[in-house]
Amino acid sequence: MNKKQKKGVFITIIVLLCIFAPLSVASYVLHKMDEKNPRHPVIDNPNHEFLYNGKLYFYNTTGKLLGTYSCKNPDGICDYATSTTDDNLYSLDYYPNTEAKIPIIHDRYAFLVDGENKNASPFLYDIIDSRIVISSYSSVKNYGIGIENDTFIVGNENLKYGVLSLKEEPYIPIKFDYDYIGTANILDEEENKLMGDFFAVYKDHFWYLLDANGATLTTAIKNEIVTYNGQNIIVKSDNGYDLIDYQDNIILQTGPFQKLSFTGRYLNVLEKDNTFYVYDIAASSMITTPQTIRLNDKITSRINDKGKLEVVLNEKVIETVEILN
Repeated sequence: MNKKQKKGVFITIIVLLCIFAPLSVASYVLHKMDEKNPRHPVIDNPNHEFLYNGKLYFYNTTGKLLGTYSCKNPDGICDYATSTTDDNLYSLDYYPNTEAKIPIIHDRYAFLVDGENKNASPFLYDIIDSRIVISSYSSVKNYGIGIENDTFIVGNENLKYGVLSLKEEPYIPIKFDYDYIGTANILDEEENKLMGDFFAVYKDHFWYLLDANGATLTTAIKNEIVTYNGQNIIVKSDNGYDLIDYQDNIILQTGPFQKLSFTGRYLNVLEKDNTFYVYDIAASSMITTPQTIRLNDKITSRINDKGKLEVVLNEKVIETVEILN
């Protein structure tokens, strides 16, 4: 290489340095600026792990990074909160809770725990704004499957319970006034979530049924609420099951019964002598043939896809009845 060629190479190197050095500096500065901007998190988690280098990383279903949370206890429990249950203490016919971790809501909110052990209190975190919305709950419950309209039953530090809606902005339609709140095992089949139209609540030794806005629909009910159908309520006492109205009046005077349950507007009745039948509450009449069952038999009714009521004994249809829908 002659002197002229060496000079050309040297000039080329200088030009390239002049171009790329400022770009490298600018890139570094922008990276540092972006690290300080929680609304534009830097992607430094190559495998999209949830917990990585002391942070929680929140991704949507397409893999887009929504935001992060810096754990205060990365060596303890820093994770999504788990739906808890206290329904087994009462007679409510509740969805069998899987105690699943509660996923991101609306690509914005998350219930988290961040503590030294599994007893850490859950809190509500706004992923987009990188802020804690509610600093501490004693518990969060959505039965694992979820309650429609992104509804959650939450407890405060005084162990009083209310209802939180995250359908839009966080909102408390039912205040923290109750010793227990639950919702019956009634599914919205389109959403595959529990219906959130009604809530059974316990306060000062009495039970009440509330609507989704917190309005009290019933007088004080002395026996534990088992389930409801929007018109009547099944309750349980030490003597068995009864059907009542919203004023706590017993509708069927032949009770208490061994077991009661609803199939829509109809009532499944199991007498104490093991006789089963379906009862039309509105017409005050029995609509199926009484069946005497044995100790380990399983019997119920259901409405089939043709709108007819079927009596099912040990998973076999034994009677079909035309009904009014």
